[in-house]
Amino acid sequence: MKTKKNRKQVSVAEYIETYCQEKRIRERFAVYISPQTHRNLKSIARLFASEHHTTASSLADSIISCHFEAYRELLNGVQKEDRHGLLEWLEDMKRCGNEEQDEQSNDVKV
Repeated sequence: MKTKKNRKQVSVAEYIETYCQEKRIRERFAVYISPQTHRNLKSIARLFASEHHTTASSLADSIISCHFEAYRELLNGVQKEDRHGLLEWLEDMKRCGNEEQDEQSNDVKV
């Protein structure tokens, strides 16, 4: 159910400013992506590598950071809903646990 959204057209200068700045990532974590996405990421990074010191890692980090920023409100809303759902689930589990304990204590009576 993918739909194409109208994407804002940016200039090369805006793209470079947003995504292609040198970034020194001191702490690193693995994220797995498809081979095609990795090839595309490396190809784009190579376009800007010599002048802007862009690496595939710094490009990926910038893209993901911009995604988080662009969708911050939506993601925070989902997180709050999920947290609310988690709290309800925990309450249900407590109630079920208490009911099971009550049943077990009823069974133990001699």
